[in-house]
Amino acid sequence: MRTMRSAVGSMPRAFAGLLLLASAASAQDVPTPQRTPYPATIQFGTGLINIPVAWVSPRNADMWLNTSGKTIEHYIDADAMNWATKWNTNISMDTHWMGRFSVGVAAYSQNPEWGFFGQVMLLREEQFGGAVPSVAIGVRNIGPYDHSDRLLIAHDIQLQGVEYEEEVGPFFSEMKTTPTLYAVATKEFGSPLGTSGSFSVGWGNGIFSDDGGLGDEYNMKGTLVEGLFLGGRASFHPTLNSTLTVMAENDAWDWNAGVLFDWRGINVGLYGTELEEGSRDPAKCGLCRVYNYRKWNVSLGYTGNLIDISRGIILRTRVTDLTREQYRLRAEIANRERRIRALEVALRRAQAGELADIARRREELERQIQEERDAIRRAEERLQNIERRPPQQTPPPSSSPPAQGAPAPSSGGSTPPAFR
Repeated sequence: MRTMRSAVGSMPRAFAGLLLLASAASAQDVPTPQRTPYPATIQFGTGLINIPVAWVSPRNADMWLNTSGKTIEHYIDADAMNWATKWNTNISMDTHWMGRFSVGVAAYSQNPEWGFFGQVMLLREEQFGGAVPSVAIGVRNIGPYDHSDRLLIAHDIQLQGVEYEEEVGPFFSEMKTTPTLYAVATKEFGSPLGTSGSFSVGWGNGIFSDDGGLGDEYNMKGTLVEGLFLGGRASFHPTLNSTLTVMAENDAWDWNAGVLFDWRGINVGLYGTELEEGSRDPAKCGLCRVYNYRKWNVSLGYTGNLIDISRGIILRTRVTDLTREQYRLRAEIANRERRIRALEVALRRAQAGELADIARRREELERQIQEERDAIRRAEERLQNIERRPPQQTPPPSSSPPAQGAPAPSSGGSTPPAFR
């Protein structure tokens, strides 16, 4: 009956990853307004478990991302079902603007079908000092899937050959649920201890009242008045950053109850729906394997603000750019430091070679200087010797030649041996 495409079978896991990314990107505490914010319903926008409430966040651009899963044991032998065929999943995003209206979109299942929804506040309780409840009108299931049932499984896909083809079960062909309109009123209650509560009542057509002529096969019991839904909640604050909410409602078809725990915008819920129907009867067939027995639902969601998230993303992008710039500069500094060390080594080697050449040249110059000094010293000594010992005077020669046979006079007063 319900068939999961392999490409969309990981939608809840992908949403969980998106949830963590969004929580890291927003980098902010969940705001603590005067009134405890409502969570997202398991199928559409904010409210209780499945019904809407007359409330729009007073903070502009608040948003809710939510995914949920519902067990539908449509096999005769429920033990033969695997995870993909037993759980019908839903993903929705709801945004609130100007404290007056909200708009959102939901994927009804993993096939997937989809639709838009929205709400407009007509009266706010605080405008009249709490004397009257808040009142809102809204719409659900705006889209091409006009035969959607209350479980949002009427539109299905079947594998025909090698391709999937959309189809609507013959049981649901008489349903006309696009658009589904509703009106709702909500009254808030509070206490000085921080505990808050509310009660809501409303009426709607389409998904809230159209059974396509199926009668008891579609719903055996639980309806109070056709199209009438109501419910309430009580919220507690175990810690400064956490909220525990207990909810109960009648969604115009069945009685539902559950709890939701919220911590800093991340919330987890566990709900039981169609509680008045009791357990599943394996002997039932047809639509009785889909409706008229108790079902379990789980949800995982995130509450944040689009403006804060965008600012956080921009800031994180800037931080990332600066971090990359830091890494680049550090790498550049390290490279330049390595280059400087290499240059210093080369400089030391060059200086060592130059010093050796300079030392040799210096020694050569010093040697030459010393030689010149020694030469100057010898010349000075010779000069001094000459100055201290002047040459002796020689007598002038005689004007008359010497007598024949007489010896010639000598300066030394003696005659050389050769002339003796």
